[in-house]
Amino acid sequence: MKVLQTVASIAAYSTRVLLLSLMVSLSAATAMAQSVPAAAQQAPSANDVVQATTDRVMKIITDAQVYYETDPNRFYLEIEAVLADVVDFNSFARGVMGPYASKKQYMALKTPEEKNAFKGRMKRFADTFKDGLVQTYAKGLLAFNGNRIEVLPPAEGAATEGSVTVIQHIYGESEKPYVVQYKMRKNRSGEWKLRNVTIEAINLGKVYQSQFSSAAKQYNGDIDAVIDNWSVDPTSKDADA
Repeated sequence: MKVLQTVASIAAYSTRVLLLSLMVSLSAATAMAQSVPAAAQQAPSANDVVQATTDRVMKIITDAQVYYETDPNRFYLEIEAVLADVVDFNSFARGVMGPYASKKQYMALKTPEEKNAFKGRMKRFADTFKDGLVQTYAKGLLAFNGNRIEVLPPAEGAATEGSVTVIQHIYGESEKPYVVQYKMRKNRSGEWKLRNVTIEAINLGKVYQSQFSSAAKQYNGDIDAVIDNWSVDPTSKDADA
C-alpha cells in the first residue's frame, strides 16, 4: 500500500506529536482541578488540554535523557500513563475497525455467543492498538528533545464544543513546521479526549482504517487473524497487503 509507505516516516513523527499533545491535556486538566476551588474552576478547553499534555510529555522526554539507558521501562510506563489519560482508545479503535465494529453488524448477529465474541474482538483490538502505539512510538518521542512546539490559539469563530480541532506546529530541522491537527471531543464525564490526528494533511485514523480493511481482505474476513497480526507501523507486512 503505497500511501501507507509514503507516510510511514511522517506518521511516526506525527504519532509522536500526537502523543505529545494528547498526553499533556489530561495532566493539565487534573492539575487545574486540584489547585482551584470548585466554585472558581473553569473547565479547560481542548486547547488547554493539548498544551498541558505537550508540556507534560516534553518533561518526560527531558527527564528520560538521564535514566533511559538504564531504565527504559520507566519511560514506556510514563508514556503509557499519559496516553491512557488522554486518548480515547476505544473510540479510536472502533473507528479504525470501521464496519467490522459497527452497530449494524452487531445487531445482525443472532446468538449471544456471536455477540460476546464481537465485543471481545473489539476490546482485544483496542488493547492491541493501544499497546502497539505505546511500544512503537514511545522510544521515538525521545527524538523530540529540544524541538520547538507551539499550540495555536483557536481561530476566531472556531467551535469550542462538540468536535474541536486543535492545531499544533512542530519545528524540526527545517524552518517550516509540521502541522498537526488534533480532533478532540468530550467524553460522557466532560473530559476532552483525543479521537483522531491529522499530520500534514494525512489523517492517521483513515490510514489505520485502510490498513485494517486491507488486512481483513488478506485474512478473508478473519478479524481475529487481523488482530493477531496487527501493527501500528505503516510499513509492516499487513500495511503492504
